[in-house]
Amino acid sequence: MSTDIYYFSGTGNSLVVAREIAAKTNGQLISIPSLMNEEHIMPDADTIGIVFPVYYATNDCGIPLIISRFVRKLEKLESKYVFAVCTHGGMPGTTIENLRKAIESRGGKLAAGFVVRMNNQNIAEKKRQKISVNRKKKVEAICDYVNARKEGKFETRSLLRKIVLAPLRALEKPIFMYRYKNLSNTSKKSFSELIPLADASFRTNEKCTGCGTCARVCPVNNIKMVEGKPVWLHHCETCYACYGWCPKNAICGDIVSYNDWYHHSEVKLSDMLKR
Repeated sequence: MSTDIYYFSGTGNSLVVAREIAAKTNGQLISIPSLMNEEHIMPDADTIGIVFPVYYATNDCGIPLIISRFVRKLEKLESKYVFAVCTHGGMPGTTIENLRKAIESRGGKLAAGFVVRMNNQNIAEKKRQKISVNRKKKVEAICDYVNARKEGKFETRSLLRKIVLAPLRALEKPIFMYRYKNLSNTSKKSFSELIPLADASFRTNEKCTGCGTCARVCPVNNIKMVEGKPVWLHHCETCYACYGWCPKNAICGDIVSYNDWYHHSEVKLSDMLKR
């Protein structure tokens, strides 16, 4: 049995998990951005893993735009064992459930879906260590499940939790819409259409040296260097790779006003550029 582990990562969190899963399942690690110029994607492996971060779980489906595009390109999934792992900072929502529907729309079947809690910069050291230990245990359990080709485990929000959180989500949606309309400087688009335009609020400060790291690390080639400064091209994934991997912490703007300057300590810039 052969295994392909497809991954998308901006901070390196999902890359760490994908790398660990590939090692424990004897799988081949494949960057999703490296395939996005393909019209169709037809995996050869018997087992397919999809590893990615949760985005906008409280406002939208939780699936990054690039993952949605990737799934729409997948073909000949009928005989494949497909599993998914999404990394999150505390609110995975119904991401796995929504991905399951997306896979089914391509004629496939999601055999299992898991969520893995990851660290960020503002967590106390003791809690960070605990999350890291739990992550490794969780990855081990996921790999045992996948290697046994079990089916039926879907880590998603329960019906009761959906009902309890429904009023909160009703309040959050317009707040998110208002924020992204402001970030993108437009008001006549859906939320998913606003996301790629939200990079309009990125800017650099006096620390920028024009090194071009942001352009090189961007997974969707959304940045070009003009006269030694980055220019964002408005097909952003809001993965914040440019922000988190800038060696001078020179990228700022309203779009990252609530985010930590962070990338995973076990991932190097060279790892991100390999894709």
